[in-house]
Amino acid sequence: MALKFVQVNLNHCLDAQDLLFQSMAQWSVHVAILSEPYHIPQRDNWAGDHDDTAAIITQTAAGSPPFEKVEKGKGFVAALLGGITVVSVYFSPNRSVAEFKAFLLEVGAVIGRCNLGPVLVAGDFNAKSVTWGSPATDARGRELEEWAVAAGLVVVNQGSINTCVRQ
Repeated sequence: MALKFVQVNLNHCLDAQDLLFQSMAQWSVHVAILSEPYHIPQRDNWAGDHDDTAAIITQTAAGSPPFEKVEKGKGFVAALLGGITVVSVYFSPNRSVAEFKAFLLEVGAVIGRCNLGPVLVAGDFNAKSVTWGSPATDARGRELEEWAVAAGLVVVNQGSINTCVRQ
């Protein structure tokens, strides 16, 4: 069975989180990768990071596989789901580039320990790059580009449509 994924930044909004559950059911999504969730409940189908800024949830009614292994840190959580390591990340735009580099090293170490199968990394890095459709590349974007190549990851964002739209 092919898993369906969605990645969303909920911006700590309760209504957005409620809408996500409805959307997952309507679109038969198995796994949601969240940045800035409103709340991370203590449930078997939820895995959250240490500071409640990144989470992964599975839709048990849609036949999603259970979490086999969970590893978490500050701003990321990784879980093995049906043979795929799923990593959800959130990195605050208020933190420095030096902290960003350290964050990438930590997430990279987790990915390195999960070399048995495919890896999906998704979330909000707050990094801009023309590689994934931003009009310009910033310092974090350059770091993330280099990190992704070194980790053997492939960027799947395409086009120039904004992935973050605010009022």
